[in-house]
Amino acid sequence: MKKLLLAGAGILLLAGGIIFYSEFRTVNFVDAFLTNPDELADKVHRVTIWGEGDHESFEALAIFNQSDEDFDEILAALSEWEVKRTLFQDIDYTNMYKMDIANNAQPINPVVLKITPDGMMNIHGKEYKLISGSSMEELIDIAK
Repeated sequence: MKKLLLAGAGILLLAGGIIFYSEFRTVNFVDAFLTNPDELADKVHRVTIWGEGDHESFEALAIFNQSDEDFDEILAALSEWEVKRTLFQDIDYTNMYKMDIANNAQPINPVVLKITPDGMMNIHGKEYKLISGSSMEELIDIAK
């Protein structure tokens, strides 16, 4: 009986470890939250970057549409993003950017993420850290 309980506990620990690892490993941003990277240009039709404006409101800093010259460059930059889920990270919501990524499959329901200048982001209510890829300032500079 004792061996059976130890085996059951071992199986539960192993399953928990696998689930924890898969949730908190480094993933490609596009692959995890948007679509297959090969289909990105076909699915996404607009990317808008918002920054804090007057009176705690957001103002559009950069808008990229499919017809823009810089659209492929912004999609390439997003494809390079690698993110990792974090626990117990405090995000400073006073100084941040917001990005809306509108896709053709759900045009009225864009992917919205909030990201701080240091790379902490909130996606679907979960905190992630930008591990590699262009910063928000670099993405905004593409539009200029």
